[in-house]
Amino acid sequence: MKVLVTGGAGFIGSHIVDALRARGDDVIVLDSLDPGVHHGPPAYLRSDVDYCFVDLRYWRPDARFDDVEAVIHLAALGGVSRAAKEVENVLGANVGGTAKLAEAARGWPKLRAVVLASSFSIYGSGYSYRCDDCGALRTGERETGALERGQFEVRCAACYGPTTIVAIGTDAVPSPLETYGASKYMQELVFRGFEHAPVHIMRFSSVYGTRLRVDDGEATIIAKLAGWIEKGIAPDLYEDGQQIRDWVYVGDVVDTALALISLDAPARLVNVCSGAPTTLAEACDLLAEVYDT
Repeated sequence: MKVLVTGGAGFIGSHIVDALRARGDDVIVLDSLDPGVHHGPPAYLRSDVDYCFVDLRYWRPDARFDDVEAVIHLAALGGVSRAAKEVENVLGANVGGTAKLAEAARGWPKLRAVVLASSFSIYGSGYSYRCDDCGALRTGERETGALERGQFEVRCAACYGPTTIVAIGTDAVPSPLETYGASKYMQELVFRGFEHAPVHIMRFSSVYGTRLRVDDGEATIIAKLAGWIEKGIAPDLYEDGQQIRDWVYVGDVVDTALALISLDAPARLVNVCSGAPTTLAEACDLLAEVYDT
């Protein structure tokens, strides 16, 4: 199979490229090598892959793309703070670039599947908590007074019992809170009505693994924690460190992407996550073991 991977020089994309080549697929990569992330071509780039270093917004498809059979679209400018500061640039790259890709893909006669990388950020704060004692549901909103007293956990509004966050499903109504999350949802919307091939959407939780940049100004929390601990710096955790996250291993993301491009089925929308809550404090302990600090 000939597969186009956008963002294929990045953290997740490069692992997908490796897996595609390992199973014998032909791979062509589009990547802008965004200077906000890369300091030139990464050392892990492969000699058996056709790389096109260009911003999707300015890409001009040529004959090399005419026989593409599957697309894995990861290219995007990431980072919540960057998106807030560079609204036009981020929306132009993430939404305009996706539109350029969708338009080009309509002309590829062999195309069998498109896989789009989206994000849990599209859900915003639409999470619920269930009381461990009485079963009542509530939102995650907390009172200012309780926070000032150092009571950070979400307590039941009915009986004040402890609560557990409820796993969010793909049927939740998207409600992004910031520009980056909105841009990821708009990427999904760009492919609405795309009839040339099934469009499978992967909504990632936080992804970790090798090649994750820990020195990136827009690094995720797990990357920042790793960077601090690697340098022997004690992480300065917000609140009490008991905030939970769902971190998914990059290898699981790769397996999902490859399964979807090989799927002979209608379009799928999937959350790609571990399903296992981990606190920031627990993550720090695990990273300390990894770095032996």
